[in-house]
Amino acid sequence: MLVVAGGGLLIAHPLVVGIWPWSLAPFNLRFLGALYTAALLAAFLQSWYGKWAPARTVTTMIFVFTLVVTVCSFLHRDRFDPAKAEAWVWFALYIGVCLNAGAHLWWYRSVPAAGRPPASRSWAALLAQALVLGAYGLALLIIPEQAARLWPWKIDAFHAQLYSVTFLTPAVGALSLLRSATRIDWFTLGITQLAWGLLPILALVIVDLQVHRVDWLACLLWIWIGMFVMTAAMGVWMLRMAASESVSSR
Repeated sequence: MLVVAGGGLLIAHPLVVGIWPWSLAPFNLRFLGALYTAALLAAFLQSWYGKWAPARTVTTMIFVFTLVVTVCSFLHRDRFDPAKAEAWVWFALYIGVCLNAGAHLWWYRSVPAAGRPPASRSWAALLAQALVLGAYGLALLIIPEQAARLWPWKIDAFHAQLYSVTFLTPAVGALSLLRSATRIDWFTLGITQLAWGLLPILALVIVDLQVHRVDWLACLLWIWIGMFVMTAAMGVWMLRMAASESVSSR
């Protein structure tokens, strides 16, 4: 699913666009492709390592992502045509993945977290990320019309609430590392956030080169870009934390 959605939407492949459950404007299309591509990295690393670290963090992020998307989809179910199979596949996939992630978090809830708690400065940095991104993510959920004014292109309440996962997911990832983190945790979240922060900006540039609708002098645009730059910068910092953990363990 992530391979098809991420790669297909990011390059705007007609086959993927044609089977999407609702119609997508160019900016929304590429943006979703960027998110799914970044999510694919996290899922790949989780499968590659095959351990509770980093699965604890990634599974928590998957649960929040799919739960929010599922709830938003039900709230805006009028956007889906029940006569089309794509709509049923969408709900089946998201409900299934959400239940699977939730079940694993419940089953392994008593497993001690590997690694060690972050140092005070690292702990503060993670908390700051969670608060900033989490606050805007919640704003998109609760007051979508007002919070969506920050967006570089016009989005409706459905997309605003759907896009709340863009900020809630890395916020939850940061919170999960407050308890304990291994080198693999730092590395996995770092790679994910680097892509999560840079790919949406790249998608914005690619689309605007074609349609020329973004006001690059707008203050709100740079606040939006700044949040993604912060996400990517935190990803680089996490990769450095992973490298330092690797050196200290030798």
